[in-house]
Amino acid sequence: MAQAYKLTYFNVKATGEPIRFLLSYGGIEFEDYRIEREQWPQIKPSTPFGQTPVLEINGKQTHQSAAICRFLAKKFGLNGSNDWEDLEVDAIVDTFTDFRQQVASYHYDQDEASKEKKWGPLKNETIPYYMSKFEEVVEKNNGYFVGGKVLVAMWQWSLLRCDSM
Repeated sequence: MAQAYKLTYFNVKATGEPIRFLLSYGGIEFEDYRIEREQWPQIKPSTPFGQTPVLEINGKQTHQSAAICRFLAKKFGLNGSNDWEDLEVDAIVDTFTDFRQQVASYHYDQDEASKEKKWGPLKNETIPYYMSKFEEVVEKNNGYFVGGKVLVAMWQWSLLRCDSM
């Protein structure tokens, strides 16, 4: 019997998009339940820890985008070939998260003066620093982040590349 998958996330890319990519890559049919901000107060109490994304498999819920991505990567053979490669993948994915949090701090800041103050360092230091480091890793690994093959880290990278900054 086929498993029933449902992804619940806001109607944006952000941390839900790598999960969508992975499910599609794995050929998994899933319900892509996209919620609007106005719906969130009603839905939040039914989610683990009051957070999204939520992946439901046969009625069982789990959360945390990186954990879900690691689970799907293992399921679809997109994890490392050994423990060391898995560690390297986790380190890259966690570094993507660090980078995204710095960009999000600017993007979601409601105070225009604060936002203006953050823009220069973000544009001139943070973004160039992370992008050059990521490119160094890819260059060192012949076009891949780890192990010379497509791994879960590539889906996280694709999210960074398609999000506007």
